[in-house]
Amino acid sequence: AVGSVGVSLVTPPAGATRMQLDASQAFLFPNLVDPVAMPAYPQDLLPLRLAPVELCVDVTISAGGLVSEATRRVDDDCPDPADAYAARFADAMLEAVRAWTYDPALVCRTPDGRPSADACAEADAVETPTALRLSYAFVFTQEDGRPSVRLREGMPAGQ
Repeated sequence: AVGSVGVSLVTPPAGATRMQLDASQAFLFPNLVDPVAMPAYPQDLLPLRLAPVELCVDVTISAGGLVSEATRRVDDDCPDPADAYAARFADAMLEAVRAWTYDPALVCRTPDGRPSADACAEADAVETPTALRLSYAFVFTQEDGRPSVRLREGMPAGQ
């Protein structure tokens, strides 16, 4: 039996702190470093032919690109599924995400504070690695005992 898992970025929760940049700054999104292990669909649950289970996680990425924290997210955008096995899927999700590494996010700025359409493209750009938090949604599915993990429908794809 084979399963799969999909992932997508999710809008940050209400009230999340948002980075404010001025005209002399730009932001480079962190990139996941290969290999990226997706969560494993729990093999012993495949014979149960469960309905899809969708879970979210908040991932804190350090300025060095390491996952410093990963916690399950439950809110209006990421409801708690009515599934007796949600905790098993959550454990698989958190285990996988905690092992991810990233090329760090960067805040670039022009050294003299001059405005720039893309400060990261300037020859004299000053790049500062920065920590941030991202939210992802995973969908665990199976069909005829074959597992699958995929992106949440309608959400932008991750890296």
